[in-house]
Amino acid sequence: MLCAFSGGVDSSVMLDMMVKLSGELGITVCAAHLNHMLRGKDADRDEEFARRRCEEYGIEFISGRRDVAAYAKEKGESTELAARNVRYDFLESAARTLFATKIATAHNANDNLETILMNLARGTGIDGLCGIPHRRGNIIRPILSLSREEIEKYAEENNIEYCLDKTNEDTAYSRNRLRRDAIPALIATNPAAVENAYRASRHLRHTAYISKRAAYFRAKDLELPENACQREGLSDTSPALMAEVCEYFAKNAMEDVRYSLSSRHIDAIAELAKSNRASGEVSLPHGLICRCEYDRIVFEKRGEVHKPSEKKLSIGENFWGTYRIIITKFEENGKINNSFNTFLVPCDKIESGLTVRSRMTGDSIKLSKRPGKTLKKLFVDEKIPKGERDTLPVFSDGENVLFVYGFGADEENCRIDDLENTLKIEIIRI
Repeated sequence: MLCAFSGGVDSSVMLDMMVKLSGELGITVCAAHLNHMLRGKDADRDEEFARRRCEEYGIEFISGRRDVAAYAKEKGESTELAARNVRYDFLESAARTLFATKIATAHNANDNLETILMNLARGTGIDGLCGIPHRRGNIIRPILSLSREEIEKYAEENNIEYCLDKTNEDTAYSRNRLRRDAIPALIATNPAAVENAYRASRHLRHTAYISKRAAYFRAKDLELPENACQREGLSDTSPALMAEVCEYFAKNAMEDVRYSLSSRHIDAIAELAKSNRASGEVSLPHGLICRCEYDRIVFEKRGEVHKPSEKKLSIGENFWGTYRIIITKFEENGKINNSFNTFLVPCDKIESGLTVRSRMTGDSIKLSKRPGKTLKKLFVDEKIPKGERDTLPVFSDGENVLFVYGFGADEENCRIDDLENTLKIEIIRI
């Protein structure tokens, strides 16, 4: 493992810890130091200090020099950003030279809070509030959970030598201003501010990960609501991720971030997802249910499905459930376009009472080039989720089914003989 060793208190403590734990961890420790050529003799002193300390530890050491000021000018970057980019490039190169598979940096909990505040000041989403990750590719941060106070205490108790970087006091750098002014103010408000920020960032990072995994399980069907996911994939996932993802969807359904599921309920959901059943449900606490509907898993409150009442339609704009229905006079030269969401009916259907409603017992339809079926059988054969069957618009003239949204018009009951006296009906899901 390659330790990024600046010679400061953080990296000095990290290096000491890694050397002492190397036998227990089964690792070989080496170190690398980059001279940024920004501080003249002080930078040279730090480089020599780092070399000497590694000799005392008996570990391999590599150093390098980069003119960060010239690089920043060439790239048009701030000195802070240029130093970071150059440093990571150097560490990757050093790791290859020393055959190290991991690079350890000495970021700590104070650095994490500073990063969160920097991101917050610049404007950020949840990713920026997650702070510094413990791991990014081959970069690891072994002392990220330690505060600077704890690190300095370790250095004192173990007689760890280190260098002081005077540029850390230069408030021309925005991070230094936060370190000098904002962090002490937060600690004065609450001595546990650094620790609390670390815990919050870990929780947010975990939440963001679960949210992304949940989105992955929904990605194959973009029309899925926030409380539903694809059955495929979820049934094959690990028990730990299954628990987290199920709780994510359950919280969305209950609209309560405090809602949680027991291991018994998680196991029941997993069994349902992995079963060969086309449908089924599991009862969960506080009136929540988890339903299996063919290729999807849905979390919802019991009795939440709303069945809209029958509505008589008129020419113009109509609303029914989550659908907008537009009825206009069909133009003589208009295109005949009976489809899954548009159909034509004779004008006299309005006069006799054209309605939209949910399916009713005994409803049937004869679709073009298909045998007649009851709507119950049609919905089952087409794998319409049980929870959606009573919310699909069914158009009727009072006696017969004329059209079913998503399927089409009845071949006989919706036949058009006179285009001059015809209405066009368009259904839009809202």
